[in-house]
Amino acid sequence: MSNVQFRLNIVLFFIMTVLFFISISAFDPFISSYARDLGISPLVIGNIMGVTGLASMFIRFPVGIFSDLLNKRMLFIQIGLLVTVVGWIIAFINPNATTLYLAKFLDGITGATWVLYTVMFASYFSINNSAKAVAFLALADYVGALMGSLIGGIVANNYGYSYSFLVAVFAASIALVLTFFLKEKKVEKQRVKHEMKKTILEQITDRNLWFLSLMAIIALMASFGMRVTFTPLIASDLGADAITLSWLSNVFLIAGGIATCLSGILFYKKIGLINTAIIGAFLQFVIAILTPFAPNLIILFCLQALSGIAFSLNFTVLLSLSIMNVPEHKQSTRMGLFQSLFSFGMFFGPVLMGILTEVFSRSLSFLVIGVLSAISGILMKIFIKTKENPNLKDDINGDHELGSPINIQHK
Repeated sequence: MSNVQFRLNIVLFFIMTVLFFISISAFDPFISSYARDLGISPLVIGNIMGVTGLASMFIRFPVGIFSDLLNKRMLFIQIGLLVTVVGWIIAFINPNATTLYLAKFLDGITGATWVLYTVMFASYFSINNSAKAVAFLALADYVGALMGSLIGGIVANNYGYSYSFLVAVFAASIALVLTFFLKEKKVEKQRVKHEMKKTILEQITDRNLWFLSLMAIIALMASFGMRVTFTPLIASDLGADAITLSWLSNVFLIAGGIATCLSGILFYKKIGLINTAIIGAFLQFVIAILTPFAPNLIILFCLQALSGIAFSLNFTVLLSLSIMNVPEHKQSTRMGLFQSLFSFGMFFGPVLMGILTEVFSRSLSFLVIGVLSAISGILMKIFIKTKENPNLKDDINGDHELGSPINIQHK
């Protein structure tokens, strides 16, 4: 691939990924408040917000397998973008609990294709630079969600919450057009078919991947349970309007995006890959304890910014570790399984907090999420050990051939 084509692919792919995240997040800051305005109970709101993760949980792994098998990752990306267009048009035309649930479910199908974005982008780089590439693409998550929240907030404030659905529709439509200008790197087809059974078995029986997935589940339970679902309700109770809700999400994304940028160039070098994730997990614990008792919007905004940093430090490491040093022809399958497993956190976080809020109290639901985050930090400290390698910090930046960076000790 020529340098010009390489740069064009990187730029177009990053723009497409930003649009992808706009399409699945433009409505997130408002949907729980909108659902409550429609008279929907906290338990049902939790289920609506969680169904995205439920859909992704069952779809991501098959998407990874079949995209590897058919050697056509872009086709699945295009289908995913088309699905989100259909889902949010339906919800816009007739907004109610059923259509919101359907749209969020279809949103989960679209979100399931994120595995292919990650793997395709990493394929443009050498295997030694895969962690750095994944961390860089994770920035598109924050940029896209930030732009979606900002544009969605302006639209929702001027026209109504449901019009933020149309922001998602337009973003997905533009991204779909861009897919036809990207070159997909192909893997030798015979090799893929020959090794598919072996690859699937390898990933399913990989205890390290299951452990990383469990840690990612807890991280996403905190993010989707708090930031996406119930923190906006706290903000509404404190007097937040649509623009304020938008910026509540934005501060999370801005802080998280900055932390993601600094992870590859600073945190991994200074405090180590695993310690970065551990610090993030314990910071999530502290924030979860304090958030339901925020006395005003200023304090809530500060906590939300810290929450963005905490999630980024934790989750970016786990995402990078999941495919580090994995051959290209196995990456979609592995990432598909990893994302299918961690999607349970996207589903169960809002559902668990909805149940606890309905039966007990909102503050207890935050407490439970916080305790789980602390437990994940303890587990990472106990079971993940970096191998003694003097070049490890350089390896993370792709300066040396990288051996396995972690050794998860199962006791």
